[in-house]
Amino acid sequence: MSIHPSAIISSRAELGLGVEVGPYAIIEDGVKVGDGCRIRARAHLCPGTTLGKDCDIHMNAVIGHVPQDLSHKGEPVFTVLGNSVVVRENATIHGTVGPTATIVGDKCYLMVGSHVAHNCRVGQNVLLANGALLAGHVCVEDGAFVSGNVVIHQFVRVGRLAILSGGSRFGMDVPPYLIGDGVNAITTLNMVGLRRAQSLSDEDRREIKGAYKVLYRSGLELKEALERLRTEFKSPAVAHWVEFFSTPSRRGFCRHRVGVRRATFSGADSD
Repeated sequence: MSIHPSAIISSRAELGLGVEVGPYAIIEDGVKVGDGCRIRARAHLCPGTTLGKDCDIHMNAVIGHVPQDLSHKGEPVFTVLGNSVVVRENATIHGTVGPTATIVGDKCYLMVGSHVAHNCRVGQNVLLANGALLAGHVCVEDGAFVSGNVVIHQFVRVGRLAILSGGSRFGMDVPPYLIGDGVNAITTLNMVGLRRAQSLSDEDRREIKGAYKVLYRSGLELKEALERLRTEFKSPAVAHWVEFFSTPSRRGFCRHRVGVRRATFSGADSD
């Protein structure tokens, strides 16, 4: 273990084996830091924060601070990071009141100035590029890529292996495997992400392409298209698509830019 003499570490914090703590870093009461983590200069870990193994927290990052929520009345908040999470300079992750915690999964990479708000759920292998902003209650599924300066509204869901183009704004759900671009719009399949995803077989990729044509190129209403996906496709990856659309949405679903289906994607509210 290597701890710089200027670091401020609570006697009630728990540090694992091989942890490095840089100059002027602050680790407050009740923080748990897993084996092999590196807490760099001036990083700040707030009460209720738990880090898995081998995380790398860069300069001026703040993890587990109280939420930017006017309803917060000083209650304890909790934040959990998985293993091998990288949080770059000036990135911020805010805690959640209650037992659920703000969660960032294994092997996520949060770049400079990105923000994860209270009640967020970020899956594994998610990348948030510089300046990406997640409002409260956002869910980002495994393998999604949120490009620079993307803004995501409260309660929005971003599906597995989706990629959101830089500078875009989303106030509606982005389904899995697609490219989101502009304002509440999707364009086509994220083919690069699909090719790189080790969790997908060649058959999964073939079925995703076929299911995409049914969803967005057939002219069917959403209910009819989902029924075809249930009956005609066997891939678990396509089944996840059906599950995503079948789960009640607080925000509704993003529109397809070309050949928009006839169905009204209802569910958006004023949150």
